[in-house]
Amino acid sequence: MITIFSPMRPFHGNIGEVQLNAIRSWLAIRPACEVILIEDEEGTTQSAIAGLNVRVIEVVKRSRMGAPLLDDLLRTAAHHARGEIMAYITADVLMAPNTATEILRCHELMQGSPYLAICSRIDMLEPLTISFDRPDWFEDVRAAASTHGKPHGHTALDLWIYPRSLDLNCPPFPIGRCATDGWVVYKARRDGIPVIDVTSAILIIHQLHDRPAKRNPLFYEEQLECVYLFDKMGENAMSLLDADWVYHQGAIRRPTGLARLHSLMSFFRPYRFIIAQRRKFRVPHLYRVPQTRPAAL
Repeated sequence: MITIFSPMRPFHGNIGEVQLNAIRSWLAIRPACEVILIEDEEGTTQSAIAGLNVRVIEVVKRSRMGAPLLDDLLRTAAHHARGEIMAYITADVLMAPNTATEILRCHELMQGSPYLAICSRIDMLEPLTISFDRPDWFEDVRAAASTHGKPHGHTALDLWIYPRSLDLNCPPFPIGRCATDGWVVYKARRDGIPVIDVTSAILIIHQLHDRPAKRNPLFYEEQLECVYLFDKMGENAMSLLDADWVYHQGAIRRPTGLARLHSLMSFFRPYRFIIAQRRKFRVPHLYRVPQTRPAAL
């Protein structure tokens, strides 16, 4: 069985509708998956999902803003899960009905070995209206994504798939800030765990919504906390391009072309130095910060 788990945000306005859409899409996956939700910081999840066949976990360690801390989130989900395969998904992302079929096939091909499968997303540029009572509801979503969607690229990895027995031993990152995707790929590659890009086989769609948390002054402080928890983040953060395997059309193979070259150079220090300089130029508020953590953080 696959256990899909996700930390929720307060069910207010647009983000509430977006999250309900996401949850319904997960429940529509066949074969059916177990769905576990992590209660939001305001405690609105239980009432918002009343009538849906999902479990809500309330107790998890949190940041000052109430965001779950990644290390405890993964431990808690693994403790409560019934499935042998964990699928960590962000709360605003739709999953295709055939997602479980592809996950199970990828898992089977690994023959009991540890792995980390990662997936990038399509960003919707317009709001979605979804009719889940229609059998072909996802075909409408797919058509909308092809017209009003854009691939995010190699940095937003909104779906992580791995065996429940795998302990990633994460730092206590406040989720939804920064660094988590880059850290988990780096950790897996450093530990010799195969990192598999499943983007070509699994379609996930990020819905358009507001991000009220960003308006809180603590948000940037918690971003900095992630930076300080990730040693040499500018150099070490990895992405989809660092995956050393690709799952495509029911088979796992090595990447080809420039993707293969990039994955081979993932630990080549001069190459990482160049990447770090580019990041410091493009995102100076995260990559050009003091290396010593302030006492307030």
